Amino acid sequence: MGLRKGQKELVEQYRGGFCAVPAIPGGGKTHCLSIWAAEMIAQGLHKPGKILIVTYMNSAVNNFRQRIAKELARRGISGNKDYVVSTIHSLCLKIVKEKPDLISTNEEFEIIDEVTKFHLISSAVDEWRRKNEDIFRYYLEESNLSANKLSENYKKWNDRLCGVVLGAIGDFKSHGMKPLQARESCRKLPETSLLKHAADIYAIYDKKLKMSGFLDFDDMLYNAKELLTMDSSLLEKYRKKFTFVCEDEAQDSNLIQSEILTLIADGNLLRVGDSNQAICGSFSNSDFTLFKSFCEKPETVVYRITQSSRNTREIIDLANYFVKLVREEHPVPECRESLLPQFIEPVDPHDERQNPVTTEYGIKAQIYGSWDEEVNSVVTEVIRMVKRHPDKTISVLVPNSYKMRDIVRCLEDKNIPFEQLDNTSDERNRTIKVLGRIIDFIAEPENGEKFGAMMNECFLRDKYEDEMPESEFNPDMHGKESQREMLTAFLRKYPVEKLLYPAAGEIDIREIPPELLKSKIWRDFTDKLETVRGFLEFPTTVVEKLILYISEKLNFGREERAIAQKVAGDVRYLMNQNPRWRLSDLALELLSPKNMFNFFAGIVWELKGYEPKPGVVTVATYHKSKGMEWDIVFLTGLNYADFPVYLTDKFVGEYWFLKQEYKNPQALVKADLEKILGAGTGEDSILKSKIETISERARLLYVGITRAREYLYLSGFHANQGKWNENLPSKYLLDIKKHIEEVGAKWTGI
Repeated sequence: MGLRKGQKELVEQYRGGFCAVPAIPGGGKTHCLSIWAAEMIAQGLHKPGKILIVTYMNSAVNNFRQRIAKELARRGISGNKDYVVSTIHSLCLKIVKEKPDLISTNEEFEIIDEVTKFHLISSAVDEWRRKNEDIFRYYLEESNLSANKLSENYKKWNDRLCGVVLGAIGDFKSHGMKPLQARESCRKLPETSLLKHAADIYAIYDKKLKMSGFLDFDDMLYNAKELLTMDSSLLEKYRKKFTFVCEDEAQDSNLIQSEILTLIADGNLLRVGDSNQAICGSFSNSDFTLFKSFCEKPETVVYRITQSSRNTREIIDLANYFVKLVREEHPVPECRESLLPQFIEPVDPHDERQNPVTTEYGIKAQIYGSWDEEVNSVVTEVIRMVKRHPDKTISVLVPNSYKMRDIVRCLEDKNIPFEQLDNTSDERNRTIKVLGRIIDFIAEPENGEKFGAMMNECFLRDKYEDEMPESEFNPDMHGKESQREMLTAFLRKYPVEKLLYPAAGEIDIREIPPELLKSKIWRDFTDKLETVRGFLEFPTTVVEKLILYISEKLNFGREERAIAQKVAGDVRYLMNQNPRWRLSDLALELLSPKNMFNFFAGIVWELKGYEPKPGVVTVATYHKSKGMEWDIVFLTGLNYADFPVYLTDKFVGEYWFLKQEYKNPQALVKADLEKILGAGTGEDSILKSKIETISERARLLYVGITRAREYLYLSGFHANQGKWNENLPSKYLLDIKKHIEEVGAKWTGI
């Protein structure tokens, strides 16, 4: 693929200094940054050091490496000694490991994963509560509630408080505050200040981290910056090592990340991003204004990438209409700058990769009478599009995990192949589930139901897809699926011992249904019995070795082996900590939808990357869709709670079980943080939070719109009209629906 406007200027002209590349969705920023790096290396312009490319996703690291290597190979250059691609956390980990003694860190420290991190913060909150129960309860709205309801709300507030405190700790660390400094800075805040109590919990959490020999991701960033600042020789080493520093997805950077890269770059800093796709601020301490400010610096050279071949011209027009709508007509004036005037252009007529074209106007919007009606209607339309376009990729995007469950349930009911992009996805956690089924059976080998569940999950699943009779997503119950059901029913009632050890008693062949006895699924089942016997005969006294043995016997691939090794290591630690843990306890943990191993499996899955497949519907949240694209996209749940426009709209971030003045604890924490940093403006913190939420949700919808290549469906619902619990569609949906109906009418008239 050749170079387009903006890309060409970057590759041919940028040779040093501060440089910003604002890039629209689908603009090929990874492609042009890879070409630039290869061009610099080919000409030797990167010397005396290397080119460092920092990004935020593990999958993006692999993508960059492959693209640069491919471009260098095309130029006859082999090897990767001239460039480094890394996540920001991997980079900081290397810096911290250079001199751990300077930051009072043990050389054997471990990086804490998200599950363990939440366990630690929960423990810290519990410890704080034991001395501050009255303060904890102070924020709750306790009037007119039964004892049961109060107990339920205590748990909800406890869980939410853990998240609020983690956010505050991240903010403290990003501003260089250790626990003692944080507590001292908050000393003059009133006793009702959540930030003040977060500082106290921070001290408890930090102590637990150190006692366990852990660092979290925020620690790595903080300590890396501290090392580079206090040790001039170390900073000079990294400056000599990297002649150029490039930051991808710069709109998601935060203050401390920006400072680290600026230090190392020593003036040669290239930042690539799209401020209109900054959607991480609500659940991280990223600050999208940093990239915007960098672009506006007088010393920064700016190359704008504005052309994209991802979408049809109609979808491009809709995305540009939405940017213009927000900037010119948003009812809240403070939100009009939430989207910058970066308008997408289709590619030139001579471009080798043209924008897709459809024979019809491929955009529709619909408002339904309830969420259930929306779910059923969307899935019905998905089925129609799968039949009509079997070669195209399809996704359904949802605002949150609750709505995802409803979409998934409906797809399952109608037998539609799908894949979830979340931590409960079967695809992500299949390895863990397989291990769970086998361990569950080994813990109770006489249980026929567990035996059947293990065989189906580990040995017989998905083996008969090509033999399934053709149907409209309704398998012929006289086909292979019914044979699987017969096998499952047979295993539940037949003594497992006889199947595994025939010497224990002859199998009465008359008990086996004739259709099952003649089937391939039965032959495959009997072929696997020797492997299962091996599992039962392996000593269970050393569970981690059993797990590795299972992975070997099932011929796990590279990613699956990595997950199995992680499980084995964690199990050894868990059983040492709690000698009462049994195989059945491990099985229960492995089979739990929220088990402690899912986070690591998710990282492995991201490293592998995700490629949508035609005929398999992708179900994801709007946030998870960033960086991806599909031929056909359904944007669901476009209601005022998830996509607010007015300040009077309902806001998801507000907790109804708290007192009115504390319903948005994150906003209060951020306001107090600004106050202690001397950056407070005196604005109403709740009002400011609402403005930030409205702005970020506008960008989130923009991300959703730009995921679609050819067809785009937008939907919401209007329920309980005129009642106190009325649920309204987002104003964005109403405006967009009116717009596309006008454009669609013109299209029909052509």
